[in-house]
Formats: sequence, structure tokens, C-alpha cells
Amino acid sequence: MSIVRILAIRLGASGYGRNFDEKSEEVRGGRMKKYVLSTVMAVLMLMFLLPHTGQAASSGTTITLDNQKLANADVLTVNQTTMVPIRVVSEQLGYSVKWNQAAGQVTIGSGANTVVLTINQRMASVNGALVSLTEPAMASKQTTYVPLRFVSAQMGLQVKWDNAAKNVFLFTAGNPNAGQIGATPSVPSDGGNLTPIVTPVGDKAQLQAISFSDNRLMVTTDKLVTVKDSVLTGPNRILLELSNTGFGPALGNGLAVGDVGTISTDSASNISQVRYFVPKSNPNVVQVVIDLKSANTYKLSKEGTSVFVSLDKVAAPNTNVGGNGKKVLVIDAGHGAHDPGAVGNGIREKDINLAIALKVEAIMKKNPKVDVVMSRSDDTFLELKERVRVAKNVKADVFISIHNNSGSAAASGTETYYQRDSSKTLATTLHKYILAATGFKDRKVQYGNFHVIRETDMPAALLEIGFVSNAGDASQLKNDAFQQRVAEAIAKGLLEYMGV
Repeated sequence: MSIVRILAIRLGASGYGRNFDEKSEEVRGGRMKKYVLSTVMAVLMLMFLLPHTGQAASSGTTITLDNQKLANADVLTVNQTTMVPIRVVSEQLGYSVKWNQAAGQVTIGSGANTVVLTINQRMASVNGALVSLTEPAMASKQTTYVPLRFVSAQMGLQVKWDNAAKNVFLFTAGNPNAGQIGATPSVPSDGGNLTPIVTPVGDKAQLQAISFSDNRLMVTTDKLVTVKDSVLTGPNRILLELSNTGFGPALGNGLAVGDVGTISTDSASNISQVRYFVPKSNPNVVQVVIDLKSANTYKLSKEGTSVFVSLDKVAAPNTNVGGNGKKVLVIDAGHGAHDPGAVGNGIREKDINLAIALKVEAIMKKNPKVDVVMSRSDDTFLELKERVRVAKNVKADVFISIHNNSGSAAASGTETYYQRDSSKTLATTLHKYILAATGFKDRKVQYGNFHVIRETDMPAALLEIGFVSNAGDASQLKNDAFQQRVAEAIAKGLLEYMGV
């Protein structure tokens, strides 16, 4: 592979960001384009493996690519982290490089093979996945320097290190000289081995539930995990990293490493979406990203194995769930995702359950004395035990699970279930209002040994609004005005029972 023509990414002589053309500078490579990003990353990785000698110290190291020495490879160390000038990468490897002065961002590559670094940010984007950096990208000597710890393990080159000559040799695939020079780089003392160490699945926590309601994100795992939060710009985002965590079988069903799941945030004015994924660069973590429309302060809190990110509102400070003496209400929309619940007359129970639950949430969160938590806020699935876990984590005062029934075509009506005597008053109060709203046959308040109202430790009721298997009930259940009337009835019953 030939050395490609030179393009220097330089900053103005008067300081970083000055006298720099805000239009993108681009270098377009030759026929070896498919190797470009992997080659770049290999250069960075090998630089990282070089000895560190102190603050902003030059290592005196040279780099040789297919027997041709690269010039001006000035390598610095900052806080024991190796930093390499992006200029060297662009000069010698020849691919598209763009500088966005307004955002302070350098973009390397294009399309699916893209690395984005932001000055003074400790996160980088590698092919769409967010990766932690030991040091942020920086400006020095009129050049942008990048940290090397973010480099992933998928490299397109063979690399050898000649310790005596202080030279790193890079070889493209198939080069016969690769086995004749130097030695395979050893693991650096500061832990810079970039090949992910995969913890056995049995040792990992599992992400079981994720929902967004009332301007607050909830993430629930099956055991306690360490959570790191970061604020990113260009665009504005809030990042959560859950260490030693993977997807539970329900939530992550069908999501491979690198695949991205999303949840709905239609009720949020300043959020475009919430994404969650296991990045290819580190399969030991789950990353959850809140994509913001503009910068927004927030508060991170934990309740048991649930983590909450509450976005600050303009008029009021943020509090933990149930703070300031608020009553905590957990609304559970039954079924979801691959579990449709009852199906009949052109409707799926999971859709009706969620539609009514979201309407109840919208009403209840208007009350300043109530804090609402949703077990799910879109078409996702939780195991029954995870729905219970959510309620226990937030120490809910009241739990309701919204369902619809199924039976023979003639079966019709509304019924409400309780399991413990302490829940009977809640069920009776709710049933009174729901029955009046539906106008369906009264199937009474009944004892039911259902998991979510048995295993919760607060007053809990399971609501069966109507029968999807009955044509008359179903025609009403899929009507938005009917759903709103039922939601208002549920809210009235809750407010009466909670005394707020």
C-alpha cells in the first residue's frame, strides 16, 4: 500500500480554533479505502502501546507503514495517556477528515466507518457507538491531538514493536514482511489492551426494564450495578453506562451487540428519543443515551436496582421519586412487545392497556402531590417479577395493573381484582368509578391470586376493563374517547383512595 498524499489539520497561529476555515477540509484516499478506518485505528492503538514518560512528553518513537517511515509522528503523553496528532493520521492514511469549529469536533471517515471526537469531551463516537476516553481530545502545538484508549479491537493490520529501535511497524494484510520484524506488542502497564475482556454472562447484571414518563427515565436491572453518567454536546445528549451489564432475555430479545433499541418519548418536549445498546467496543456495558433537543440539566438517583434520570424543569427543582412528601403511584400496562395478551375483534390487549395507562399517567402527573412511575411507557415487555421489582424499588404507595379480558364471544363486563385484604379498599374504590365509565356489565370486585398484586408489598389492584373477545366491548375499547373516559375514572378512584 502506498503512502497517500498529505493534508495537515492545523489551527491558527493565534490559538486553537482561530483563523480556521469553518468549511470542512477533506482528504480523499485512494483505492485502499476499505482499509482506511481500521488502519487509522491500528496506528492509534500502537501509539497507545508505546512507553509513557510524563506530562506532554514526546516519546521519540517512529512509525513504519509497509516499510515506509511516517514523518512528523509527534506523540505526546498526558496524564499517562498517549496522545497522537490527528494531522499525522490524515497525512499518511488519506481519508475524509472534517473539522466543525462551532461544535469543536473532528470527524474521521464517513458513512458506517466514522470516528467523531469533540475537544474537551471524554466520549467519542465510533461507528455510532459511544466509547469512553481516558483523556479528552485536545489542542496543542496548533494541532488537534486525540487520546488512544478508545480504539477498538477490530484492526485491519498486523502490528509489530521493535523495542530496541523504538519503532512500530504496521503491515497491511498479506504483507510477507509482517512475520519478520519485531514482536507482537505487549499489554501496556496502564491497562490499554483494547481487546474487550468479556465477563461470563452469568456474572453480569441484566437490564430488565426501561421506560420514560413524567420527564424522567427509569432503568431497572436485576441486581445493583455501577452507573456512570456523562453530558455530551454536538448534539446534546445524556449518557448512562451500566457496567458489567447485558440485556435481559425479554428486553434484549433480537438485539445483537451494536444493535440499537429505542423507547418512545412523545410526552417530553426536550427529548427526541432514548436509545439503548451494547456497544461493539465494550460488550461488558449497556449504554443508554437520552438525545436532547437542547441542553438540559438533570439529576441522577437510585432506588434499589432502579436508576432514575430526572430532567430538571424550568419552574421547579428536581427531587427523588416520592420526594417532598409525594405519594408514589406505579402504573403497569399489562403485556407488551412479543406478548400481545388477549387478541380479538381486530385489537390486541397490550395496545389498549398501554393507551389507557398513558392517559392515566397524563392525568395523574398534573397533581403536584403525586409522583407517577410507569413500568413501561411503550411497546416493551417486562417479566412479572420485574414489574413487581419496579414498584418495590420506588417504594410505591399504590400499584395498579391495567388489563383487558378474554373469554367466549358472549362474555362481557368490567371486573377488578385484589389479593390481600389491605388492597380491597383500593380495588373497590377504583371499580366504582371504572364501572360507571364503561357502562359494561358489573363482574364485581374479586379476589385474584395474580403475581403482580400478590408479590407487591403495597396496596395493589389489577383492572380488567372489558373483553376484547366481545364485539361490543371491543368496539368501545379501541375508541379514543372511551379510553380517555376510563382513564379519568381510574384517576378519580386513585385520587380518592390516596387522599390527594
